[in-house]
Amino acid sequence: MKKQTVFVIGGPTASGKSALAIELAQRIKGEIVNADAVQVYQDLRILSARPSEEDEYLVPHHLFGYVDAWTTPTIVDWLSAVKEILPTIQNPIVVGGTGMYIDALVQGISPIPDVPAEVRKLVRAMPIEEVQQQVIKCRFSDPQRLRRALEVQIASGKPLSYFQKLKKRKFVDADFVEIHILPDREVVYDSCKQRFEIMKQQGVIDEVRRVLAKNPTGGVLKAIGVREIGAYLAGALTEKQMTEEVVTATKQYAKRQMTWFRHHGHPKVVITDRKKVNFDEITK
Repeated sequence: MKKQTVFVIGGPTASGKSALAIELAQRIKGEIVNADAVQVYQDLRILSARPSEEDEYLVPHHLFGYVDAWTTPTIVDWLSAVKEILPTIQNPIVVGGTGMYIDALVQGISPIPDVPAEVRKLVRAMPIEEVQQQVIKCRFSDPQRLRRALEVQIASGKPLSYFQKLKKRKFVDADFVEIHILPDREVVYDSCKQRFEIMKQQGVIDEVRRVLAKNPTGGVLKAIGVREIGAYLAGALTEKQMTEEVVTATKQYAKRQMTWFRHHGHPKVVITDRKKVNFDEITK
């Protein structure tokens, strides 16, 4: 049986991924699947730059806004949802800026054992300095990934690196067509600034106010803009300071994404100018 073809569009925030995905979907009668770790949250349509209702009317969208504010989905959670969705879709287009999601989908993931809830709770209560002291053979510096490494180490008795060396397990067996969109850095930076100004006009401050009023505990709190807007609402930042902090953080994130997509994956096409897209090259 012929494998399903899955188009995968990755790139930094504010690079035009969503618009490209919609245009491609309209050309091939496809449907769009989210691969952005923030756009999964139902309460952050504006802040996460989720596709608008008009966009969703033009093309069917999946796995956008399906997670509540008290949940922190894992890569496995997302992969499991994608595995269920893809067989029901003709010409799926997976799009997002979360490189780890895309890499796990295309390349598979290491067979890391489940971590009991009590171990996860124990590690998350530790100061990060203590986590760094206990974790072994780990090259990560990101606090979240360090905690994950220690959780696995405690639960299994083996370092995370042991499982990372094992053969990866694929959730989806398909023919992936990777497309990376990597405009000039300054173009992306300008888009980051312009987009946040548009978000403010759309009501992003009220959106974050409503989210924080729910006393969320999930990954929604880590979304760029939630902390900064929260500080503004509390009177700790002026609107100008809040805007500068959000834009700076977004640019820094975009820079990390550009670096990631330049060094990961096996793109069939790399797009540097959204105005010069050869769809025949993508689909042939």
